Amino acid sequence: MKIKLLSILVIIIFGGIWQAFSGDIIPSPWQVAIFLKDSIMDGSLLKNIESSLIRYIIGFVIGSVIAIVCAFIISSSKTLSKALDPLIQILRPISPIAWFPIIVIVFGIGDLPTIFIIAYAIFFPMLLLTLSSIYSIDKVFYDASKNFGASAFQRFINVTLPGSFVGISSALKMSASLAWINLVVGEMVGAQSGLGYMIIDQRNLLQTDGIIAAMVVIGIIGYCLHLIFERIEKAIKRRLGSKV
Repeated sequence: MKIKLLSILVIIIFGGIWQAFSGDIIPSPWQVAIFLKDSIMDGSLLKNIESSLIRYIIGFVIGSVIAIVCAFIISSSKTLSKALDPLIQILRPISPIAWFPIIVIVFGIGDLPTIFIIAYAIFFPMLLLTLSSIYSIDKVFYDASKNFGASAFQRFINVTLPGSFVGISSALKMSASLAWINLVVGEMVGAQSGLGYMIIDQRNLLQTDGIIAAMVVIGIIGYCLHLIFERIEKAIKRRLGSKV
């Protein structure tokens, strides 16, 4: 309770500093609140939020599922892991935005470029963190399962999968925030709706209150997503008997 009150106090102080520096260029919190109210009333804000969340969910699911599956396949063979490592390390540092000119040529303007950017942005972090969680499993469990005559598939189901699940849940929490960040970036350069597009649209109209309003909504939704995945991670850890 004390921490919550302290957090509220921090937000109030931040709002006071914001108010102190507001003027002709930087809108006040009250002006932003009015813009948000008007945007909710005319339905434009909710439509942009809906568009962003749909792209976010699709991109996040595609990127995380492909990364997890690839991690399990790669971890099954040391030869395959060593062979793919140079390619992974070359592609990993390339920003998703660097792919955008090619993506637009291939997919055109719309939802697909943003979805690709989200999936690509979380693929390598999810892949590497999942591999790390798999490789951290104690070999004793594999040796014990072999002594009991377990097949490779049975070892995967009974050792690899549950042993890496806690690490995967932590990776999903991190990737959820990363996906939201890259969603907004993708919408700013290629979408015709969404919160990222809203920022660009309000910039073109020279409405700074609209820009900051979109930023506030992005931050609030991002925080809510963080809390959701944090709860999921804790639930998984409790389920598997790990310390939360």
